[in-house]
Amino acid sequence: MNGKKPLVYFIGLSAKPNCDHLSPQTNTGNIVEQIIHGLPYVTSVKTNLVKTPPLDQRGNLRYPNFSEMEQGWKELQNEMDQMFPNLLVTLGQQVSFFLRSRMGIQPVKPILPADFSSKTYLSQSEHHLLSVHHPSFVFVYRRRYIDNYVNNVVQSVSSLILE
Repeated sequence: MNGKKPLVYFIGLSAKPNCDHLSPQTNTGNIVEQIIHGLPYVTSVKTNLVKTPPLDQRGNLRYPNFSEMEQGWKELQNEMDQMFPNLLVTLGQQVSFFLRSRMGIQPVKPILPADFSSKTYLSQSEHHLLSVHHPSFVFVYRRRYIDNYVNNVVQSVSSLILE
């Protein structure tokens, strides 16, 4: 590794109002922090595809539209051209589908394992991109498996970075 820590980007879908990207004050950010804690040999960047929170007319957070994601992709490409990350970890189906389609990675819609298995996560990884479940999905629907999820994502990242 040439004495330099590998650079891993954790990419969520969109920013939240009044929060840093993937802030530890959020459920998602807290789980991402647990993953990063398990990866002391990497430098991590937490970001979102859409950097500005997409808000509806009432000021409530909404899902980003296609043009907002396209703009985010351009910004992310520029950032990656400067930083040269070793691995992109996409959090959830939406950001994964969008980035995989823009990068020409098949399958565009990865199969995410019900058991959070690193073996299945790794079987879907390609071109320095690892697609995993969104941490909020795990928090809301599979809370008792958070530790399993964290461990399998750490194992998957480690396998790809240290190969």
